[in-house]
Amino acid sequence: MMTPASNKKLAQFYNFFETYGTERLNGLSESYFIDLDEDEKKEAWNFLKDGFWLSSERITGLYIMDNVKAIDLFKEIIDLPMASSPYPAEQREMESNRLLMLRYINRMEPEEKYFSAMSEFSHSEFERVRAEFAQYLPAHQITRSAVDALKGMVFTETETIPLTSAITKLMLIHGMDFDRKNPLYKSIYLSLKSDVHKEKIAGMKRLEEIQIPDYI
Repeated sequence: MMTPASNKKLAQFYNFFETYGTERLNGLSESYFIDLDEDEKKEAWNFLKDGFWLSSERITGLYIMDNVKAIDLFKEIIDLPMASSPYPAEQREMESNRLLMLRYINRMEPEEKYFSAMSEFSHSEFERVRAEFAQYLPAHQITRSAVDALKGMVFTETETIPLTSAITKLMLIHGMDFDRKNPLYKSIYLSLKSDVHKEKIAGMKRLEEIQIPDYI
């Protein structure tokens, strides 16, 4: 049962968690917190903090409210072994949420150990999680291990969304923004998507000639 809103400002925040449809799909944004006073922000923070690691909405809400405090909370969870579930849907959500926390950590304080933790999800049994791994990686301030994990996906991934996510992020890391109308972009993209191993390698070599990744 949700805590009753103390006023109209908090009402919008609490109502978000009872809505469905477009508003819920759009997720929390700064507009839910910008007009709250300090006491109201504390109330909203405590609400979001309760079991936040089980909810992507709460993880994102905490990060929006105070990214420094949120990162400290996320690190506490990441330093603990991840729980497992016999239910695939629940396991997928736990992996996705952990990956989201790692995304925010590496956005604020990029470190090898957190990128390595992210890279573990490139081998997840869940297609959505593998795609999120590629999508969540930054284009700059990245580690060699994370780039190697992306390359591994390019060679081994069989599902369309994770594969295209890995290819487009690898190209972005090498300075190539998504542009199917660009002949060079299209040529390298098709090489990386090819079923022929040599063509994939050739595509990666061409990327290295264009730009070396911004490694930390």
